[in-house]
Amino acid sequence: MNNKEKVYWICQLVAWPLWLSNDLLTYSLEFKETENWVLVLNYFINIVLSIFLTHQYRRYVKKFNRDVSDYRKVVPQVLLTACILACVMTALNIPFDVFTTEMEYPGGHLFSFLFFWGKPMLIWLILYHMFQYLETTREIAVEKVKLESLAKETEAKVLRAQLNPHFMFNALNSIRALILEDPDRAQKGITQMSNILRSSLLADRRQTVTLGEEMRTVDDYLALEKIRYEERLEVRRNVYPETTNCLVPPMMLQTLVENAIKHGVSKPIKGGFVSIESKLNQNRLEIRISNTGILQDTDSGGFGLKNTERRLKLLFGEDAEFKIYQSAKDVVCAEVLIPMENPKPKEAPVVVNVE
Repeated sequence: MNNKEKVYWICQLVAWPLWLSNDLLTYSLEFKETENWVLVLNYFINIVLSIFLTHQYRRYVKKFNRDVSDYRKVVPQVLLTACILACVMTALNIPFDVFTTEMEYPGGHLFSFLFFWGKPMLIWLILYHMFQYLETTREIAVEKVKLESLAKETEAKVLRAQLNPHFMFNALNSIRALILEDPDRAQKGITQMSNILRSSLLADRRQTVTLGEEMRTVDDYLALEKIRYEERLEVRRNVYPETTNCLVPPMMLQTLVENAIKHGVSKPIKGGFVSIESKLNQNRLEIRISNTGILQDTDSGGFGLKNTERRLKLLFGEDAEFKIYQSAKDVVCAEVLIPMENPKPKEAPVVVNVE
């Protein structure tokens, strides 16, 4: 028996005796000649009948899965059921009362009997349907939350499992060109590509990774792009050590860095730079990806940028932010803000320049 069943039976076994105790008191005062055991017997029989009839109604509602949310159907059903239960209790009580108390047949008091039994039955039915409605509403709300959570989790898995196939083709071509020219560097490039593929596969199983793990993936990615762009690509890193344990969506930075190279560094003849910065500011992790370039229409920025914004909202709520803007004449900045709970004290940043 679950907790809900226990509460139901406790209410049944407590409420009906309390309600009918008034009936027992009235009869004991009105029929003083009647033996007490007869009145007590009448009292307990009525308790059993009341519990039995109301419980049968409950079984009916559960068996046929009656809709309790539409009051237009419930109200007539409750009124009709209250009348039926009152008639049954009246039909059973009148003969018993006539026999045990030696009272005359109370034909003139028939409506008093019906009202006497109709009132508790109606109250019981109203309370029962009210609790059923609240329980159904709560279950629907819980189910809705579960469905929304499942939908968000499924969407997040799809969103974080993206890896640009063009990068893979370009990287493989770059490594192929190195196989004869620089076998050691080609071997290292294959290892770096393997690391990126492993991170991409793990991204489907993990909602978040530490910034340190994500930066290792970004470093492997930049190393492969360095093979392709050589001196045209300048990489700058300005990362505070306390941010490396902060959680971020997997492959998020890699997507932003890839976007920075695709729309910034690859276009100018002389190439350009990509800068990665992270720090804790008050109660938020701030990450900035800057690159050479002119900001185009953000709606045409491809799936990656929309992916980033949606993933942040799914994982960290509405307090998470993503924006991309022109920070200088020829510099575009993508900024990610993630709410943090217990930021650590700031330390001196680690500044690295990779030429």
